[in-house]
Amino acid sequence: MNFDTSIGIKQVIRYEWMNYTVDLLSSGLKKEDIRKELENYLSERKGNGKTGNRAGYTMTLAVTLLMNIWVTPKPELMNFRDRLLNMIKIKEIEPVCHWAMVSSVYPFWFNMSYIFGSLFLLQDQIKKSQVMSRVYEIFGERNTIERCSRYVIRSFVAWGNITDKEKTGYYEKGKIIKISDISIASFLIETMLNVVPEKRVSLASVLNCPSFFNFEFPSMNGSQITKVNQNLEVEQFSINEEFIKLNLT
Repeated sequence: MNFDTSIGIKQVIRYEWMNYTVDLLSSGLKKEDIRKELENYLSERKGNGKTGNRAGYTMTLAVTLLMNIWVTPKPELMNFRDRLLNMIKIKEIEPVCHWAMVSSVYPFWFNMSYIFGSLFLLQDQIKKSQVMSRVYEIFGERNTIERCSRYVIRSFVAWGNITDKEKTGYYEKGKIIKISDISIASFLIETMLNVVPEKRVSLASVLNCPSFFNFEFPSMNGSQITKVNQNLEVEQFSINEEFIKLNLT
């Protein structure tokens, strides 16, 4: 897989903060008012889940992440955001919507999921040093990469995507989200297309993509996917070879 090498995640993103942001957005507040509410909300909430006074600089970074993900994503993601916003009210779909938006806005999240998923294919328990070795191979060994990776890892733990072992620096796979509705699964496929530079992938590579290690897909083919998601197109090269791409028209 070709990786988008942008980073961007400079603070932990907690799941409950995402829910709070969506609640503010759904209430009809203007973006300036949402930012103020988030600043007030996060001024006493830390990335480790504890309450207490927080440095203004780190609070501002966290608020900016939340704003970029749900409130003011890039224009090309607005339609995607709006469709997810209409679905997120269904509790079972909520984790899919949050994961799809943060991955689409910050591909580093998707890429870190890919690294974890690849390692979990080989073993049930993985070490942080193994993760960071893969990260450095792809993105280079820099202090910024180490910090941002740490923020994403702690976010994964906070979301329940992975769990800490008793021995520090060891992780196991977290909760598995079983998706039975093809239309819901199609949003994760669309997420991958938002991330990959080519905007086109084989269906087999999607269904076997390690980034989705927390999700269980239903059985589906290209025709079924495009019937439930008009933003996707299928290209049939042979009976056993289907490609999915974004419909950019």
